[in-house]
Amino acid sequence: MKYAELKPGDRIRKLVEEFVQPELTSLGFKLLKSELTFKRKIGDFTQEIYFAKNQRNFGNTIVCFWTILSVKSNYYVKWHEKKYGFKPMNEFVESWYDNHIKTWNTDFWNAGHYDLTEFDNIKLMNDLTKNILTIGLPILDKVSDWEGAADSLMERQRFGFISKIFDFYILAGKEEKAIESLKTAEDYFNSVEDVPSERFEEIKLKKTTYNIV
Repeated sequence: MKYAELKPGDRIRKLVEEFVQPELTSLGFKLLKSELTFKRKIGDFTQEIYFAKNQRNFGNTIVCFWTILSVKSNYYVKWHEKKYGFKPMNEFVESWYDNHIKTWNTDFWNAGHYDLTEFDNIKLMNDLTKNILTIGLPILDKVSDWEGAADSLMERQRFGFISKIFDFYILAGKEEKAIESLKTAEDYFNSVEDVPSERFEEIKLKKTTYNIV
């Protein structure tokens, strides 16, 4: 075990700085001092890799964490406010927990968390770094593009985000795909029960704004 003498939070940061930071820094990411988050700006997008710590971490008994990968866009927030007169729900383009990514396979999880008390720390950190570089970054890059982001949400049938899907296609200059995504989502909502009224209001707003029949 490495840095077992440190408090859980300090230990996790120390290992991230030793194993992950050199790789991500060379790719343009910066590690924040305020929180254990790497950030990189790509055009209109900000890619983030956040290391979340288990609130029950204690001494050398529980030292668990996991990663959350996100793409955000302040540009979208400003564009949305200018276009519709109000801000969107948030600045997120897309976000994932590592243990929700099917291809993110690891032998070092304990109940969906990386566990420094149960596994060889060097092997664990090397495995995590490899997953971030070979699986995490390609996912972030795919949605750091308006059409790619919309396509990703459509492929996963995330119709609850239809407002963003539509807008992302518009920002990509893909109006036909935007209109088709709206129709697909509306047809889906009409086929199921208990759909929040907000979903239909979002669709109506898009149709009205862009004169869609």
